Amino acid sequence: MGPRKPEVEYISLRKLQLQKQRGPNDTTKEAYHCLERLANNALKSGPFSITFGKQPPHVAPSGNVHDFLSYAPYWWPESNSSNTKYVRKDGKRNPDIGVLKDQSQLESIAESLTFLCLGYYFFNNENYAIHAVSLLDTFFINQRTCMNPNLNYAQLIRGVQNKTKLGRGEGVISSRVLARIANVLPLLETFNGYYILKQHIINWFRAYLSWLQTSPVALEAARAKNNIHTWYIVQVTSIEQFLNPLSSHAPNLVLKFFNESLPKQLDSKTGNQPLESKRAKPLHYLAFNLQAIIFLAELAKNTIGIDIYRANNSIQLATRYITNFTGKDQDITEAARCVEIVLSGIEDQDNCCRRFIDACYHCKYTEKISGPKNAIHILWS
Repeated sequence: MGPRKPEVEYISLRKLQLQKQRGPNDTTKEAYHCLERLANNALKSGPFSITFGKQPPHVAPSGNVHDFLSYAPYWWPESNSSNTKYVRKDGKRNPDIGVLKDQSQLESIAESLTFLCLGYYFFNNENYAIHAVSLLDTFFINQRTCMNPNLNYAQLIRGVQNKTKLGRGEGVISSRVLARIANVLPLLETFNGYYILKQHIINWFRAYLSWLQTSPVALEAARAKNNIHTWYIVQVTSIEQFLNPLSSHAPNLVLKFFNESLPKQLDSKTGNQPLESKRAKPLHYLAFNLQAIIFLAELAKNTIGIDIYRANNSIQLATRYITNFTGKDQDITEAARCVEIVLSGIEDQDNCCRRFIDACYHCKYTEKISGPKNAIHILWS
């Protein structure tokens, strides 16, 4: 079974600073050991690029190997004919999407950069920063290996019905780890080697943000009503915050989401998210959207000091709804981290959150939330 890779969550740089000032203690020393082990392993990782090993026919319709490409996971051919239509089977992943490595390359660099940036910040080991800069150069800057700043062909539906040969708004979730990269890059600010390429990185993210805000494909995600929209807002706000940390634009977008978008996603009486719970794997999608919602709440808390958990009871409602999922054969652990974060910000008067977390750590799937990657979040919690 093994540990599950943690989902993207907001890392508070302010809390990291406080933790660094305190240093390791009985509660956090294991997390420090785990981080050092992860950072040392990341030193041996990469380089990463979506161009590596890419060959026809698995190249974007543009013909450019620098364009990100992924296939819609729940779409299957009706027949073996080359002119077949593809049809959707929710919850049933087409295994041949694995021939494309673009998303795994992007996720791998995001993970390595996270451990390297955190390692450099806590242990002042410049080797971590040097390797982080090298990975950034290969993936974002080097003309032979860089990714173009768009997702025009993400979650592309194959088949004769796709006349445009473009991807879908749903493809924006394929790049949600870019929010994590934007989140941790400021940790490299004290490393002189980062300044050699900092402006190039800024230019790349500025171009990608422009794509998010103007591209017809990305605007599909902006208009979505479910988790696609929420993860779209996560990327726009986190990148805007990275590019313009003193601007009020990112916090205002977050507040707009909580005032206008979230009420449309949530049943105000039960906390159910109808568009997520109707899916073939309801708990997965309920937690997936809640993870993005929590990212935005944490960003608001750490940038403008607004406590969304107390100012808006929607997150608490959505979390309580999820804690009703129990059962021997159901993997409830993928919601464990969501509930942990929310518990730190609310009063759990009837102990529903604590009971759920306890159940997660005592069920047959508990191994999925074990291991070093799931141990280091205490450093920013």
